[in-house]
Amino acid sequence: MKKISVNILCSTAVTLLLLAILGLVSGAQFLLINSVFQSFVVNIVIHIGLLFTHRFESSYAILEFMLDIGYMEAVVIIFGAIFNWYGSTPIGVLVIMTAMIYIVGVFLNMVQMRQEVEEINELLQKHK
Repeated sequence: MKKISVNILCSTAVTLLLLAILGLVSGAQFLLINSVFQSFVVNIVIHIGLLFTHRFESSYAILEFMLDIGYMEAVVIIFGAIFNWYGSTPIGVLVIMTAMIYIVGVFLNMVQMRQEVEEINELLQKHK
């Protein structure tokens, strides 16, 4: 439960940073508070769904990545329609943002796994 909470908060933070950068580039003056909560809700739905998609195992990692990204893109497109995001942000931009957030998440997971492997190796060396 702790890990999923951290992942939700981390992906929400990355989402908000990307939204802020997008707003800065497009000349926006502020980020609506509704956008913060909407992003949080979408990230909750995404992470709960990813728990189910990760139960699908394949010998092809790319297939698992495509399933994850496809699910995330579907959630963002559906919630984009629900929250009327398309009035301010084109659908293509949301699709690219979603892929970027996924890539950042995969990168952060890889860094964390590498640190854990190093810690395990150190413990094994001490044990010897």
